[in-house]
Order: sequence, then C-alpha cells, then structure tokens
Amino acid sequence: MKSFAVDVAVRQFSKKGEDIYGDAVKVSQTPDSTIIVMSDGLGSGVKANVLATLTVELASGLFQGDLSLHEIIETLIATLPVCKWRNIAYSTFSIVRIYDTGHVTVAEYDSPGLIYLREGNSAVPISTTERTIFDRTIRESYFKMNPGDMLVMYSDGILYAGVGEGLRMGWQEEGILEYVSEIVPTLSNDSKELADAIADRAIGFWANRPGDDGTVLCAKYRKARLATVLSGPPMDRGLVGRQIMDFLASPGAKIVCGGTTSHLVADYLNEELQLDERFLDTDLPPTGKIRGIDLVTEGILTLSRAAEYLKNGIPEDKADGATALLDQLLKADGIKFIVGMARNPAHQNTGLPDSIFLRRTVVEDLATLLNDMGKETELVYY
Repeated sequence: MKSFAVDVAVRQFSKKGEDIYGDAVKVSQTPDSTIIVMSDGLGSGVKANVLATLTVELASGLFQGDLSLHEIIETLIATLPVCKWRNIAYSTFSIVRIYDTGHVTVAEYDSPGLIYLREGNSAVPISTTERTIFDRTIRESYFKMNPGDMLVMYSDGILYAGVGEGLRMGWQEEGILEYVSEIVPTLSNDSKELADAIADRAIGFWANRPGDDGTVLCAKYRKARLATVLSGPPMDRGLVGRQIMDFLASPGAKIVCGGTTSHLVADYLNEELQLDERFLDTDLPPTGKIRGIDLVTEGILTLSRAAEYLKNGIPEDKADGATALLDQLLKADGIKFIVGMARNPAHQNTGLPDSIFLRRTVVEDLATLLNDMGKETELVYY
C-alpha cells in the first residue's frame, strides 16, 4: 500500500458569455506518482477548450509510457499546433509529477509559475531553470514535498483578473502570492478551501464578469489514509488467531463485515459485541459495535449493497450499514480486504451460490469498483 497520497482540488470559471471552460485539467495516476496537467487554450469557448483538452490528454497519455520528462515535452512541443501568424502556441501547459516519495518535477510552458506552500501556510521560493526545446522556452523545477505541503497552479484568467475592472495590469503573481500568504493561516490546510478562496477573489476582481477563463488547482501531499476490511472466518479454523492478528496489525481504519467474524473478533479482544441502534429501521441488518473497531456490519448483504451503491449511486437521504461502510472506504486511499474462505452455514440450502465463492465474488466486485475510483486495493485470502 502507498504510504502517501495527493489531494487535488480544482475550481474553474468561464469567460463572460461562454458556457464552456477554455482551460482544461487532467489528473492521472501511475504506479508511483500523481500526474497533473493544466492547459490554457488560446482564446475562449469551444475552440479553446478543444485545444486545452487535446494538450492535457496527450501529455497524460505520454506519461503512461517509459518516456522521460524531456522526451514528453519534446513530443508535446512538436505535436501541438502553433498560430503561424503570431508564432505562438494555441495552448500553454503546466505539468507537475508528484512521486509517492514526495519528489516533484515541474515543466511549464508559457504559463504562470506555481506557488509552493510548506505545511500549507508558508510560501517557499522554487528554483527554476530554463531549457529551450524546438525554439520554445520551458521552465523546469525539481524539489521535494513533505506531508502537509501544497502546490497552487493557476491560469491567465487568475493572473490577469481585474484588467479593465480597476486593476491596470491585473492581479499579477505578486498580488496572488501576497493574498495566498495572507489567507492560508486562516484555513484548515484544505486544498478545496484554498482553491475556492483564490477563484472567488479573482471573480471579484473581474466584478463577476470574467474577461478570461480562470482555473485554480491546489494539490496537497499527505500521508495516505488506509482501511482494512475483515470478512469471513478462515477455511482452517486453526488460522483464526493469525487472521485476526493480521487484521489488527494493519494500519488505519478497521472494519469487520459479518456476524460470525464480528463474534470471533470480539472474543479475541475480550470485548462485548453490542448492537448499534443507528440503522434499525432499514432493509439491511443493523450494524454493531466492538471497542477498538471502527465499524462492524453484517457481511454479504451489506457488502453487496455497498457495491450496488457504487454502481448506481446512493439514493437520496439513504443511511444504512452499506452507506456507513462506504463512508469509511471512500475516505481511504488504500484498502486491504482480508477474506475468510470458510463456508457459512447460514447460506446453505438458500438457493444462493456456494457461500465461499459468493463472499469472494462480492468482495472482488467491490474492490474492482474502488480501483476504478482511484483507490488502491489488496486482497488477502485465508
């Protein structure tokens, strides 16, 4: 499981009179890093959006191969269209790669420089070097983030906010940096709060009539949140102790799914298994409580319902054991499933598939859905 993760928050607005953003952002993952690409298309509206989207999709796709950053930039510069009359690119870009180790590489082409906030509240200068590739000047930066550090990226609609509305040259980098340094101590080191605050101030400078598309992106590097789900006793009852020790030794939130399993955990901990009265009036079995365990639910029915909610959406105002389970899982970056393969007598002669394969199938289905949402999952069988 990854030890660190990156939270990314994006806030955008379109130029007055336009219904579509002329900027584009794409965030993607590789096995060892998070890739963030932002692009500002020339002009505004649909044409700008198409150009910006082309840029972020192409860049993100190139990172999925074995190309170096230099090779990726060369390919982008050679591929992206250029206005032959003004000899300027139809789209700019900023590329940030944050490795799980905290090491960061940045490449910026004709875009505003990013802001680096140490521990989310103190702006730190970034050393930048310039490289010429196909007659284009690229700024490159290399540095290391620590947990709690944040990066702020923004487009020209933020940089020049207020032009024609009282700010002759717009907000400018100095003004943005001053504002960010002023407000971050008042925020809760939350990337979304900071992105919203910067965008709202820019829109205010535009007098709510933006003269350009604007995008703010805040990325926070932090320790990963982990969770472990234990469901089902082991096929070999002699392994109960080892299975529970594996579960309890796992870092992060601890969740037990299954009646028999919850009794085994309660006995192992010498704790009482109590009824949780929060979800008594639902069509799922109620949840339970064991001191030292974050959540206790029924097994296959609750796991199946959680997967159903992920596929089709949680009904409005729905609250049951499955929503409680998803609340824990969706907060986690990495989720370990410890699945026991013992037969469950409660499932015999019910017309259901063999309980061993039913439990395994349900858990694997849920894990796949979580993977599709960007979560890292691990399955361990006993």
